[in-house]
Amino acid sequence: MKKRFLPLFLPLFLFLPLFLPLLLCACNVLSGALTDKDVATYIQAYKNISAATPELEKLKSENQAVSLFTCGPCRARLTTAVQQAGYADLKSFMAMDIRMHVTLRAYLYVEITRMGGEVGKSVAAEDFCKIKENIARSSDPKEMALQCERLRTYSGFLAKAGAIAVKLAEKLLKEGDIEMVAKHFKQIVALGSLTYPEEFSGGGGYDD
Repeated sequence: MKKRFLPLFLPLFLFLPLFLPLLLCACNVLSGALTDKDVATYIQAYKNISAATPELEKLKSENQAVSLFTCGPCRARLTTAVQQAGYADLKSFMAMDIRMHVTLRAYLYVEITRMGGEVGKSVAAEDFCKIKENIARSSDPKEMALQCERLRTYSGFLAKAGAIAVKLAEKLLKEGDIEMVAKHFKQIVALGSLTYPEEFSGGGGYDD
């Protein structure tokens, strides 16, 4: 088990073709603007998953499963974890997870542009972050480097989510969503200090 900066339901992205029709249905209940309750529920779901890690690993071992997501009892336990946080089911959590990470990436675009000043406004955030000199010339190089690494992580995970899912989540963004994520950003990032099953640490991210 590992501790990572960014918890994400990445393994389910590997099964996205199976879940996408249901994901589309789940998104019907996520069409409003993000609220404090939405973010609190999201954070609680990851805390519940973290707390269930020992049990999930045990179930995986007992069922000789390659992954939590090929193990029926494991998926059932994950479902219980997110339902206890307030989600109707695992699909609803998946939908919110993708939407949240799209919003988090958008927030970082704003932050990187702000810290990069005029230089940051002339290029895409990812391109800006590829040039070390840009980071060094920013208003806060240390913070800029951290934000650029976060942006790389979010973008990498979203690339694995698939274009259709990401475009769907982008359409759900509402005015005020970025501000809502910014308000709770430290709490969301703090989730990285928790421990998750190994499936949750793959595909990118970086250590605390």
